[in-house]
Amino acid sequence: MDNSNMFLTSEAVAVILMVSKRTLQNYRAEGKLKYYKLSRKTIRYRVEDVVEFLKQSSCCSYQKDRINTLLEKYVVKL
Repeated sequence: MDNSNMFLTSEAVAVILMVSKRTLQNYRAEGKLKYYKLSRKTIRYRVEDVVEFLKQSSCCSYQKDRINTLLEKYVVKL
């Protein structure tokens, strides 16, 4: 699967990472998670960046094991 042109919404990333949308906002502000601002209210995250963030995080292995299933469910192609 080529992840280079696949993006996720904030809602999808929040579900995948099991965090709130406010926590995502903190990650963006702190530079922890790369994002793309398409318009004033539209933010997208590249699949590759979310997967890399998850691999580097200290979260439980359950999240890491289910990443592919969740990505298939939430991916948005641009």
